[in-house]
Amino acid sequence: MSKRTGGFPDRYGNDVLATDWKRPKNGRTVDVEAELDMVVEDPSNDFVGAIVQLQRDAVVLEDRFGKRRSSPYGPGFWIDGKPVALKRPVAKKPSG
Repeated sequence: MSKRTGGFPDRYGNDVLATDWKRPKNGRTVDVEAELDMVVEDPSNDFVGAIVQLQRDAVVLEDRFGKRRSSPYGPGFWIDGKPVALKRPVAKKPSG
């Protein structure tokens, strides 16, 4: 029994704001280079789709119904339920 709650058990425990509540629960954000046909989720609007175009400053996702959305590179995406930041692909130098 807790003194703080007048003899009743404290069913809420410690201060909920004492922890780092801003930290993602699914782990740390990892940088991933965007690739065609990579399936990603945009959790801000529940859109899941494959990358069908890599533009200069955005990726174009297409869902299974053919609907397309464009999103800028950067954080805010998920792959397999883990937070990622999509990076623009690095141009490959010609060999030879």
